[in-house]
Amino acid sequence: MLRPLSSPGLWPAGSSHPCARCGEATSGIGLGELCARCVQAVTRKASRIGRLVAAVTTLLLAGYLTLTLRTVAPASQTTARTVGAVAAVAWYLLTFRIVQRIAFEWLKSRRP
Repeated sequence: MLRPLSSPGLWPAGSSHPCARCGEATSGIGLGELCARCVQAVTRKASRIGRLVAAVTTLLLAGYLTLTLRTVAPASQTTARTVGAVAAVAWYLLTFRIVQRIAFEWLKSRRP
């Protein structure tokens, strides 16, 4: 017969470990993990950084596209502007997600 993968040990609520960021003993987290309050704080900061970087780079991309799309033939202006707008929105979404994840991992390892 196979043993269960994780055993709570002698404690019915499981063991408690200190939060890797604030050091507060929290039950139910593993070694090196963050408590719920720290995860929320880090996620909020990472989202703010992600939105800022995504907005700035999207504005730069939109400016570049505006200057570049002036040279497109008048017959293709509508299509070119639509593709440019879709590209800018996709750029914002991808940049936000990537920067948010990088910022989360970076902030998670830092002390408050």
